[in-house]
Amino acid sequence: MGSARTSAPAQEPSCLYPDEAELARVVLGPKRAKAWGGLAAVLERSGLPKVDPMMGGRYWPAVREFLDRYHHTGDHASTRQQSRREEGVHASGARVARARS
Repeated sequence: MGSARTSAPAQEPSCLYPDEAELARVVLGPKRAKAWGGLAAVLERSGLPKVDPMMGGRYWPAVREFLDRYHHTGDHASTRQQSRREEGVHASGARVARARS
């Protein structure tokens, strides 16, 4: 009997402050988890929450929110499109001529 392949539900860490190894597996998956150290260092420059020294990990809800913002998904997608329209920028990135008042 063959097994039907289904997509796995989004994985969540075991706690609010997972260690870097667990966070790497949740964010990148087990095959790419080793790349997390260098990737996290780069993403911190763009706002990825740093490891909280008291808690020993990154606050997961803030990491999730950062990743959603970074990839313009979730609640952040519509606000990005609205702000780009206000700036006079088309979704393709091209500037849009504005009518003079």
